Amino acid sequence: MVKIYQRSFQDIPVLEVVEEEYRYEKVPLVVFYHGWRSEKELVLTQARKLAAKHIRVVLPDAMNHGKRLEDVSSIPSFTFWNSIQGNLAEFELILSFYQKRDLIKDNKIGVGGYSMGGMTTGALFAQHPEITAGTIIMGTPNLNAYAKLVRYHAKNHGIYVPKDLNMLTSWIDNYDLNLHPEKINKRPLLFWHGTEDERIPYEESKDFFDKIQGHEYGEQVAFITGYKAGHLVEPPLMDKIANFFEYYLS
Repeated sequence: MVKIYQRSFQDIPVLEVVEEEYRYEKVPLVVFYHGWRSEKELVLTQARKLAAKHIRVVLPDAMNHGKRLEDVSSIPSFTFWNSIQGNLAEFELILSFYQKRDLIKDNKIGVGGYSMGGMTTGALFAQHPEITAGTIIMGTPNLNAYAKLVRYHAKNHGIYVPKDLNMLTSWIDNYDLNLHPEKINKRPLLFWHGTEDERIPYEESKDFFDKIQGHEYGEQVAFITGYKAGHLVEPPLMDKIANFFEYYLS
């Protein structure tokens, strides 16, 4: 039976989702991140499907979300990037808890997420070679392209944007997988993106996938197009994600 346990790692509230019989046993680990203005409880259906594959799933609340909910800055995307940066800063803290207790089977570590969580996944891939496999679902690995798009739309709508916003978020360069695609290093990485996504352009993910074709480092990258699909995950896709992690982590 799949069980849900509440934990806190310092100030990070998480849900640990795992079959009861494996709670204290070595199993593969997946850290799965929710989207913008969402929360960990809203990805529990995905977590249950993963846990049913004998995988331990950890769902963190990102900074400014869920139990850590804070007001959004009036500066466009500033809170958004702060939330992703928080995910990146806290990843090792979560991982080390299970590593120190020897609860990760064969060092099999998966990372995935929806939307903002998918962008977190791409960013982690750029700096964490210990990750075994990942899923970027309706997110983009091209962080700078998305940042430029947000600034462009904000200026067109007369919204105040600091002249140095690009510098204030310059850490993005180190985590932009589009700038460092070789960091994939032959690891399995699954993309899904809907062609009618109204929040994150489909082209940002698809262009990246097309760009890395023929390169050895990207030989295990797969892309699923959601034809006429918007910014929404349906249960059949959740099953594909669970099957992906089962195949590469088991």
